[in-house]
Amino acid sequence: MGMDVLKCKSPAMLEKELAMRVIAYNLVRAVMLQAALKHGPALSTISFKGTVAALRQWAPAFARQNISAAKRQAIYDALLLWLAKDQLPSRPGRSEPRAVKRRPKPYQILNKPRHQFKETPHRGKHKRSLN
Repeated sequence: MGMDVLKCKSPAMLEKELAMRVIAYNLVRAVMLQAALKHGPALSTISFKGTVAALRQWAPAFARQNISAAKRQAIYDALLLWLAKDQLPSRPGRSEPRAVKRRPKPYQILNKPRHQFKETPHRGKHKRSLN
């Protein structure tokens, strides 16, 4: 869900950003719980990432203004059924260590205003030509 990096700078906006991320996370978990309760699979077999992807895919159907409440409920029921059918495979003995995939970028950190910033020469194996 892209919640690994905070983008706001002021403390008030950081609080709002964190609150919105918690709300979004809880809404996704609530949809997963409804799918599990309505259609029977264990909650642990429903994919969080799959649920987020399905909600993004089905969002235009929910955003339509000219559909009735009954049609909207039918679409939601179809979404819950789809989530219940798309279960995680059983993988006994699988090790899933916590690790970060974000790698540092090969660029300097811009910690001064641009007009004061001096770029240091590239230290990699490719040299910039003077032509």
